[in-house]
Amino acid sequence: MMPRWALLLLMLWAAPAWANSCDVPPDLLDPTTQPRLPRALRGPEFRVLVGGSASVEAAPPESAYPQRLAALLRERYPGLDVRVEARGRRGANALEILALLAPLLPDFRPHLVLWQTGTVEAVRGLPIEAMTDTLTTGIARLRAGGAEVMVMDPQFSRFLRANADIDAYRDAMRLTAATEAVPLLRRWDWMRQWAEDGVLDMERAPREARAATLARLHDCLARGIMAQIQLSARR
Repeated sequence: MMPRWALLLLMLWAAPAWANSCDVPPDLLDPTTQPRLPRALRGPEFRVLVGGSASVEAAPPESAYPQRLAALLRERYPGLDVRVEARGRRGANALEILALLAPLLPDFRPHLVLWQTGTVEAVRGLPIEAMTDTLTTGIARLRAGGAEVMVMDPQFSRFLRANADIDAYRDAMRLTAATEAVPLLRRWDWMRQWAEDGVLDMERAPREARAATLARLHDCLARGIMAQIQLSARR
């Protein structure tokens, strides 16, 4: 009979690369390709606009996921002039997030827009159709300005799952993203996977570790977004 320590070593050796890290499993990435991304990533400049509610700016600016994403893009594409702008406001729904981004569009002219939404709608029980209509018209508007768009769903929360019909909003976002042929950044599934694997669990982090856990969460989110960008930019 194999000793327990040897069995554990075998399990670690055979485990997928993401089992003990926050790498996103391939089946939690969206296969949708975006034809404008490859050319944009060749530079000379790559501009990313991020919009969301409070979590966009929940960490110190240098460790928040928009800036961590900028660092990863510069590392992966040396010589690329990466510019990232982020706009977020606590309690903002999809329509209000779009309004935060709108003033930047004419001058910033983003190549990629990351649109994070859904949590506020679910918490407040706002009409799902209003959210999806905003996403549909907003995606068309952003594309008309030359941008590719990725939509990010809510962050995983046991409390939210117990107190709101979060799955209805997540399903609506998934269907809208598929209909509009834009990738869905499955933040809920990523974070649930990390929690189940014991890699990262924001809700259950001890008080004294919350700041460090939040910084790691933003780094992990940036890495997931980076993986999605590379997948969506494939030819």
